[in-house]
Order: sequence, then C-alpha cells, then structure tokens
Amino acid sequence: MKIGGHVSVAGGVDLAIQRALSIGANCFQIFVTSPRQWRQTVITDQQVRQFKLGIVEHNLAPVFIHGMYLVNLATDNQELLEKSVDALVHALTVADQIGSQGVIFHIGSRKGRDADEAIQQVIKAVDEVLHRAQGKSQLIIENTAGQGGVIGSNFEELALIVKGVNSQRVKVCLDTCHLFAAGYDVRSPETLRKLLKDFDIAVSLERLAVMHANDSKFELGRHRDRHENIGEGEIGLAGFKAMLENPILCKLPWLLEVPGFDNTGPDKKNISILKNLVVR
Repeated sequence: MKIGGHVSVAGGVDLAIQRALSIGANCFQIFVTSPRQWRQTVITDQQVRQFKLGIVEHNLAPVFIHGMYLVNLATDNQELLEKSVDALVHALTVADQIGSQGVIFHIGSRKGRDADEAIQQVIKAVDEVLHRAQGKSQLIIENTAGQGGVIGSNFEELALIVKGVNSQRVKVCLDTCHLFAAGYDVRSPETLRKLLKDFDIAVSLERLAVMHANDSKFELGRHRDRHENIGEGEIGLAGFKAMLENPILCKLPWLLEVPGFDNTGPDKKNISILKNLVVR
C-alpha cells in the first residue's frame, strides 16, 4: 500500500527524495513554488534528472504536487482569477516535467457571490488551465471543510465541476479531515460504504485519485479545517483503520498533511501508525 506525506523541497526539488525516505514514505507530495507567493521557482534540468532517477530507484511513485494556497478560481476579482489560472498552468507544466501524477488544489472561496455563477466560472477556468497545459498530468480537486464560502465541501459541488469540465484529466482528492469537518462520517465501515456510494453516484469513483490522511482537531460537521496527528483527533485510530481496510480506499495513495509529533510536519511516527493499521 502507498503511504507517504508532504515533504519539503528546500534547496532543490531533488532533495525531496531523501526527505521522503527519511520518514518511511513510499509516495509523497511537494510544493514546486512558494504556497503563499505568486513567484515561480526555477527547477534546473539537473534537479529534474536526479528527481526522476530517485523516484525510479526507490519506487516512490506516485508523486503529487500541491498547488499554492493563493489560488482561487471562484473569486470575482479578475486579477486574482488570472493569477490563479497561470499558477495552475505552471504547476501542471512542472508536473509533466518531473513525472508527477498531478496537481492537487483548492478551488477557493466564492465569498458572498451566487454559487451557480461561481461554479460556472470555475468550470471555465479549469477548461482554460487544461487547454494551456496540454500534458498528461491530472488536475486534482481537493474537497474542503465548508468554511467561509469555500467551494467543494460536498459531492454535489464537486460533481458539477468534474462533469462540467468533461475531461478525464480532472480528478478528486478526498481529505479525511475535510470530509469529517463537512459532516461526512468516516469512522465506521458502514458510514464509509454509504459515503463512497454517494460519491460514486454524484461524481464517480473512477475520478478518485488520492487521499489526504489527516485526523481532525474538531468534531464532526464543525466546518473547521484543523488537521491533527493520526489517532490524536476526533476521527481516531478506529476511523483510519476502517478507511485503510476499505477495499476501494486501500488501493489509493495516502498522503499525510499532519502537524507531526515534533511539529515539523508529516513524520515517521504518523506513517508507522497508518502502516500498522493496515491488515497484513
């Protein structure tokens, strides 16, 4: 089973390989630009070669890129929308360059504007991104916790966008903390089966590409996006065991975005906890 986490690329994208190995990951996620600045980082050909060699040598595929946090495809600010589209085009281009499966991103907030109007804009923006970055890498929409007008907290909104774009390159990432915060109970085999059935009806399980593994600091349905270490939050070990034993979810890559037991991000202990929950 593929279990990993988000790792740093400080000093060069190729250095992510050893960082992933050091926490016991066999897949991982990275930023390829600063997540909070509209600045594109230059990746050298040498770094790309070393990165690709490391992935093959250590069997670390799949690798995912996380889009910058500034992206907002639902905004009514035209300058922000254009910057967001440009940022996703750049990320998808880099994904193809380094052999990443795709770019995971947050759609953004519509704030007070009409939901249908915002979703139609998102569909148009995603179409533009895919048209301008015509590679093989996937554009992966991450579900949200449902806070502050952010789009993508329910399967119906995700379905409108996925089906509106009508491209097989558009996939979905389900974040366990965000699911829980949005009111989807992931803690038992029974509730999981219903959740996945509902997702399949609305979106299609064929679109589900990857899981973000995060416990939740807050209770079910609170719409609070606060990640917690595995087993330390409201989902708990039993909830993650149920998910990891699910015949559909166990086939997907799982990526940690937890604070870490030493507050340095995804760590070996969190990965070990997940691995130990998997049925041998």
